[in-house]
Amino acid sequence: MPETPIRERDPNAKRVRIADEALRLFQTQGYTETTIDQIASAARVGRRTVFHHFPTKEAVLFDHLVVRREAATRRLRERPAGEPPLTSLHLLLRDLAEQGYEQRLVEQIQAVVATEPQLAAEQFSTGTRAFETSLATVLESRCGDAVPTLEIRALTKMALGWFATAAQVYLTEKRPSLLECFDDVVAVCAQASARDLQCFPASTKPDS
Repeated sequence: MPETPIRERDPNAKRVRIADEALRLFQTQGYTETTIDQIASAARVGRRTVFHHFPTKEAVLFDHLVVRREAATRRLRERPAGEPPLTSLHLLLRDLAEQGYEQRLVEQIQAVVATEPQLAAEQFSTGTRAFETSLATVLESRCGDAVPTLEIRALTKMALGWFATAAQVYLTEKRPSLLECFDDVVAVCAQASARDLQCFPASTKPDS
């Protein structure tokens, strides 16, 4: 006999329960073998409720990362108005890396990714594009005409490249610290830029 669905007023609690049960099923019986119906049954919600919160199974798997991205976008709006865009992005993403993720959930995601490695690459790509759009929109609104749109978009994509690379290394290589991965990636990119961009022809440099 099916269990009675849980009814609650807090939609976030329902979302967390669905994600938790999905991760448990992915880990115990396999990602591919787990169905939306099974997730709904385990979370004691309807199938429609699962799709209301998550458009795909991939979205359920990486929800813990997505929630942090949404919080980061809100914090970007609170950064000082006169702060340079790249400074805001670096501090924001470093703070996100320093906060890290709940270890239990990270271990569950890592276990699933280990058996389905293509999921990490696909979801990071999709999730990063959405995050990029959100951050660039906030910066464009904040900077107005003071900073060219091209500059904001380029800097946002570059900064998110740092974070996405750090997160992927952290999850797939099971490194102990997301913050250390992030700092390593930023340092390598900064050093390579300072070294290699000196060789660019003058015609390719800004304001030439």
